[in-house]
Amino acid sequence: MTMMASLVAVALLGAEPGGSDFLLDRTAAVVDDSPILLSEVDERAAPEIHRLTDEGVEEAEVAHRREDMMRTALQTLIDEKLLDEQLKSANVTVTDDDLAASIADVMRLNNIADAHQFDLALEREGMTLDSYKQNLRRQLQKMKLLSLRVHSQVKVTDTELQDEYQKDYVQKGGEEEVRARHILISLKKGATNADREKALEKAKQLCQEIRAGEDFAALARKQSDGPSAKEGGELGWFKRGVMVPEFETAAFGLSKGAVSDPVLTHFGYHIIQIEDRRRTAPPPLDKVKDQLRQKLMQRQTEKLTIEYLKGLRKDASIEIKMDELKPR
Repeated sequence: MTMMASLVAVALLGAEPGGSDFLLDRTAAVVDDSPILLSEVDERAAPEIHRLTDEGVEEAEVAHRREDMMRTALQTLIDEKLLDEQLKSANVTVTDDDLAASIADVMRLNNIADAHQFDLALEREGMTLDSYKQNLRRQLQKMKLLSLRVHSQVKVTDTELQDEYQKDYVQKGGEEEVRARHILISLKKGATNADREKALEKAKQLCQEIRAGEDFAALARKQSDGPSAKEGGELGWFKRGVMVPEFETAAFGLSKGAVSDPVLTHFGYHIIQIEDRRRTAPPPLDKVKDQLRQKLMQRQTEKLTIEYLKGLRKDASIEIKMDELKPR
């Protein structure tokens, strides 16, 4: 994922109504005399907590991991406060064209085909299109600020490109591909928690039937809501970077013949079966040079961004008011 996509993803996950009345009166941290309320931390952590619940993670495990997610959310909010201060003295503007291009980029990277699917994805994160655009504009302003402060230091040499090519392609024996089938239990726009639970239970039941010996392709023809249902869920061969991230991570993490647990994407719940795996011959360096350069630039940018934010934290007055939210 590009640096832009990484930060744009923050906008996609950056707001969900949450918190309760008593939280509004509590201060989680103070950054240069500017408070961060516990309700803000709660709202920022809410989408990740909600995602775990959607994926069927046990309530006790969600509660156990909640403190870490709240701590991470607070650190993100602290960094955003510091960047907001920097923006006041920087001449950074974001046009409507910038906004439209970034939304198109998010849709492309997540294989979202149209506005309806995009609205559905936002709804699952507790956002409207207007609130998403407002949050995205702020994130793009910060990205432009980081570009001014950080990107000028990013440099990729031919030697670094050659080394990365050897590591990514030659030493691994080529590019990895998988051949897969899947069954999709779709979630419609406006799906309620009850709808999600029903879909998840159906997907779990199908997993049990497959592992008990039922034919995957036959079940896909009968039960899948996906466009490949008539072909028994057949997806053919694909490399990394083709499927949505959640699907890809699950698929490439399975061995030949294995069947996944239900995997949640913005389409619904997927059950994935890996029919085969292989590696293709390494592509010529010239063919992948731009891709490798982008990867190395992203890596350097992320490293330099972390160093830049550390510098801002060092120069700022930051007081975390709640012991349970202090870094471990």
